[in-house]
Amino acid sequence: MRRWEELRDEFDKRGVQVLTVSTDYPEEIRTGRRVHGLQATMLSDRTLAVTDAFGLRNQGAHSGNPRDEIEALPVPASLLVDAGGKVLWVDVSENYQRRSGPEVVLAALQAHLD
Repeated sequence: MRRWEELRDEFDKRGVQVLTVSTDYPEEIRTGRRVHGLQATMLSDRTLAVTDAFGLRNQGAHSGNPRDEIEALPVPASLLVDAGGKVLWVDVSENYQRRSGPEVVLAALQAHLD
């Protein structure tokens, strides 16, 4: 998420709002947001409802922590969704530990919103 803050001016220029969804507890999200100075709206998806709605449940070997009630984790992905809810662009990471860089998101903004 910190990498997306590099694009804050680009988002603001286009009226883009950044929203994140994770399986973290709300308290963990609030702490991370504060510690890292993140401006995005960050939501908790403990039940994987949003994850499943976008078909992003990780079906591979990497699953949730066995000590946690989360049965799986989402596949790391970035989506560009218009105000009407239409998905304009999706970038799904091949490696669950890495997301595409800000330059990939910037190219999507330019291609779909400029």
